[in-house]
Amino acid sequence: MRRHLTAIAAAVGLLAATQAPAADFGTMSWDEITAQAKKEGELTFFSWWGEEWWRTAAQQFQDQTGIKVNVVIGDTDPTVTKILAEKDRDTGTIDVLHFGGSAVKTVIDAGLLMPGVQDIVPNQAQLDPKLSVEQEGVNVTGYVIPVYRNQTGLLYNPDRVANPPQSWDELVAFINDNPGQFAFTNPTKGGSGQAMVQAAIFGVLGDKTRYAGDTELVDAKVADWGKVWDWFNSIEDKVIITNSNFDSIERLNQGEVSMVVAWDDDTQIALSKGTLSPSMKLYIPEMGLPGGGDTLGVVANAPHKAAALAFINYLTEAEVQKQMNAMIGPYLARVDVKGESALISEEQRQANGQAWVPAPYKQYFGEQFVASVLQH
Repeated sequence: MRRHLTAIAAAVGLLAATQAPAADFGTMSWDEITAQAKKEGELTFFSWWGEEWWRTAAQQFQDQTGIKVNVVIGDTDPTVTKILAEKDRDTGTIDVLHFGGSAVKTVIDAGLLMPGVQDIVPNQAQLDPKLSVEQEGVNVTGYVIPVYRNQTGLLYNPDRVANPPQSWDELVAFINDNPGQFAFTNPTKGGSGQAMVQAAIFGVLGDKTRYAGDTELVDAKVADWGKVWDWFNSIEDKVIITNSNFDSIERLNQGEVSMVVAWDDDTQIALSKGTLSPSMKLYIPEMGLPGGGDTLGVVANAPHKAAALAFINYLTEAEVQKQMNAMIGPYLARVDVKGESALISEEQRQANGQAWVPAPYKQYFGEQFVASVLQH
């Protein structure tokens, strides 16, 4: 999907946003904005997953405000295509876009979002500062409101692992000393596997900053990645590569392995379903592992901008964030309150959580992992 979205953006010339936020919103009080939202009476919200939660939140918002939320669930790719097709109209058909890293460059570069929303939405001050500034190498300041976070970590069986590794060298030693006891997902089939590849790139090459800020892949910066693929090939008989994020967790729960790379939200879902023993522990090692999250934006030509802003603010209220966390697993975007499934502390998230390398590098290392490791 990322390639197609990039092609779509290129087709429209990667236009920078030219619309300023409506002057009214910059000068209106929040009470005035919510009053305008009630006059508008409705909005259309798009997401690609989590239908149960979004419809629950929409109904609660309607009960509280009288504003109807039309929830649309579908693939991101055709939805972004639709917004692009409507871009030059005075008024489009979608108000709030929920999107993740694969779409962020397209929607920002093509000017699909209303700027300035971070200065308007009251709850922005309590939301994760990292995700408010950058997402997969793209500066999103002003355009997006974080709605939840997700984080990769090491999930392990404490009955088998007394001293879980913190540094890259300690992780390598664990893998070598415990053959067959460490698993990670094929990076083309799950983001936890992508996290392992990124950790190896940083661990083997020792440079965590060389890719920062790049919006396109720089060939010179990946010229030495062969050393990373050589390392993976050197441990191929000592690790297990799984078929999905949940496959890794299941193998840990069944006792096949002692440690896996896992997402915090997947771990929470497995715990809530009873498919993972509550004795298992999840943490972000001091060497760091990547995480991010997904965000909300008001479409630049949204027909119901005030209602869109009101709904976004509602979704980032503390109690609503906790409810989302409990219902579908993703961790709160807020940093001032703790979710029920706080498997990783806020302090550890801020200290050890890393940003993903920019999307072009993620795509490239997935392709190279297949060619140089899986097909080796």
